[in-house]
Amino acid sequence: MTAPPTPNDEYFRLRAEWLRFKNHVIDSNTGLPTLVAVLDDVRRLMEERGTLALVYIDLGADGHLEPVHGWQSFDELLRGFAGTLASLRERSHLGPRDIVAVMSVRSDKFLVFLRGGDGAPLDADSIEGRARRLRERIVEALPAHLGPGVEQPVTFDMGHALMYRDPMLRAERSIHRALDEAMFMALRQRTRDEDRRALGLDEIIAAGRIHTLYQPILDLRTQEVVGHEIFTHGPAGTPFEEGERLFAVAERTGRLLDLERLARARALESARRHLATGAKLFLNTSARALVDPDIAGRGFVRLVDASGLRHEEVVLEITERVTKEERPPYERALRELKEQGFGIAIDDMGAGYSSLSALVTIEPNYLKFDIALVRGIDRSSIKRSLLETVVDLSGRIGAKVVAEGIEAEAELATLRDMGVPLGQGRFLAAPVEVAEGSTAAR
Repeated sequence: MTAPPTPNDEYFRLRAEWLRFKNHVIDSNTGLPTLVAVLDDVRRLMEERGTLALVYIDLGADGHLEPVHGWQSFDELLRGFAGTLASLRERSHLGPRDIVAVMSVRSDKFLVFLRGGDGAPLDADSIEGRARRLRERIVEALPAHLGPGVEQPVTFDMGHALMYRDPMLRAERSIHRALDEAMFMALRQRTRDEDRRALGLDEIIAAGRIHTLYQPILDLRTQEVVGHEIFTHGPAGTPFEEGERLFAVAERTGRLLDLERLARARALESARRHLATGAKLFLNTSARALVDPDIAGRGFVRLVDASGLRHEEVVLEITERVTKEERPPYERALRELKEQGFGIAIDDMGAGYSSLSALVTIEPNYLKFDIALVRGIDRSSIKRSLLETVVDLSGRIGAKVVAEGIEAEAELATLRDMGVPLGQGRFLAAPVEVAEGSTAAR
């Protein structure tokens, strides 16, 4: 016979149910309620006011921060954005009864329900002005709420809509109709912005308006420069100045191969003047480029030969972001290049992309430990354990570990103690553009 539950058993059962419920209605990352949790509050406010304004804000539209920097950095951005909205309420830019929420748990889409003033009701013109001012205040306040792990400037899409109390419609459906309208407005704006970016990118590629930067990779024991990773940036003062955003736009708009072709040619043209004897050139290469004969294969070999570099001085740095169907030609191209003397580096180790099967097939020369995992490694036993696994694995396959993104002395000391041989980052040396005709510092 089963014993009846004790008061303690009942307490823990109810507490577990409450925690499960809370996890579905409160986003633990931002501390904000979800749309489901605020529907009743929005309905009551709409019945009271007659009209409400909904502002929809999408932080995931750019689509490159989380894949490139990892979910930790993206979560940090979302927390900073929630903190920014809280600060706007503290400064009375949002009213005490305005409602701030997220679409769902772990969502990157924020909702702001604006009550309006006590004077005239909200209309299309007034909500347009309020949404514009809200964007301006967010852009102004956001940097103060972001940590060093979040790249700036932050881009986001916004849309807005009016919600009317209609006795013939259930309030929840009115809310969802307004949400559809606001999301569609944000999508239209994103499409227009993307068209402008594509035209701007076409002009940059046609005119060759890119900047090639060299970041040293150092032996962490001797501080000797063993190579340089190449970074490509767009024109200063434009949305393309930051290299990762430049390549993200190129990938989204179907211009990635054209941009890579230009960036690689520019890097190889200048490399012989700027590399010290024995130093290696690390070139970032997409999986798609590896099977484009104009970039990889014989075309790539001809470019390297024309630059005066020996094959063993060039390392192709790749991230394993390929589908199952793309994998065979991708791996075949890498094997052929490796047979011709080129080095191979697997980028983003520890970020969830690189698989053990790829390491067996490709037999890389270098394993690059992801920047998001290097940051704060002196304070994280989990990150240290992960790096210990990578170091052990590198020894077994005859590869060298490169720690990316070293930004503090404590990180450097920890990496040295763990036996990591190579590293790069702003604490060691920032990427530097070398002017035409000059020689890089050794």
